[in-house]
Amino acid sequence: MFLLPVIDDDETQNRYWNASLDGRAIHSFLLWVEPHSTAWARRAAVVAGSGTPDTTELPDPLTRALVGLAGAPDIAVDPAEVGTAPAALPDGPRLAVLQGMPEDGGRLRLAPATAPDRAAVGDAVRVLDGVGLRYIVDLALGAVVLGDAAGAAVPADLCDVARFSPGGSDAPSRAEALLRGGAASWMGQWLRTEEAVGARGGPLSGTDRAWLTGVFAESLAFHLYDRLAARRPGETPEPVARRRRELLDGLRALRPVLPGRVGETVGMGIVAELIGTTYPCWNRRQFAVKSPFDYIREIRPLTDAEKAEHLDRWAAPSAVR
Repeated sequence: MFLLPVIDDDETQNRYWNASLDGRAIHSFLLWVEPHSTAWARRAAVVAGSGTPDTTELPDPLTRALVGLAGAPDIAVDPAEVGTAPAALPDGPRLAVLQGMPEDGGRLRLAPATAPDRAAVGDAVRVLDGVGLRYIVDLALGAVVLGDAAGAAVPADLCDVARFSPGGSDAPSRAEALLRGGAASWMGQWLRTEEAVGARGGPLSGTDRAWLTGVFAESLAFHLYDRLAARRPGETPEPVARRRRELLDGLRALRPVLPGRVGETVGMGIVAELIGTTYPCWNRRQFAVKSPFDYIREIRPLTDAEKAEHLDRWAAPSAVR
């Protein structure tokens, strides 16, 4: 079962709710997901042993990224060296920008990227900052690994790390590529949290995980271009307007199957709510107003009684208004 039968497809007010729904996602992550990411990093540091960063203090995304990279069999990384490779950002959490150099034996050694590459990542972050989407990078990423070689060496399900190929030379294209990397990490952490509290019997299949991540990333990419367009109504650059249309057309094509497939894949949980409040082709607000998770301070699966109460509450379409 998805969160609720979708009873409001009105998209016209979605822009007005951007800040509120962004804030809800941030609050939900800090309240429910980040504690599990912290616990994961501490367990992984014990398993990896020497050479991993200290996780005694609350580990930030960079520390979590280094712990994860230290445990990857095809990666060699020196945490002290990586600390000298931050993106060129004026403020915010540390974001290391790394490049891979193949070693004998097939491993990839990560080292600080060049100053121009770090500046390019910094420029992408600034674009996201300008439209209110930087929080995805700040909360979900501690390291960005450049280059095609990273695709094979960095595990696809490793959180806090983005495998980044800048794509087009324009700033919005680079921002989209970085946002997609952050979306994959964020979705991975939300899924891992649900699994940790017993929402499912085990990890999702690779196919289901890739599909959910794709829907989330496509939705965020649409919000990037929609917000860029909203900044200059009537004067939107054609590449921005074209990319916005492309993304919206693809997302609209998902509408008939989205609720059913999300329900079959992750059920009535926080991942479903994250998809519901991000997907732009319905009234996003309907999934946040009187959410079944509003009064839960420690994430856990909903009981059958709570699910029934939630569905009863939304039996009338007027409940959304």
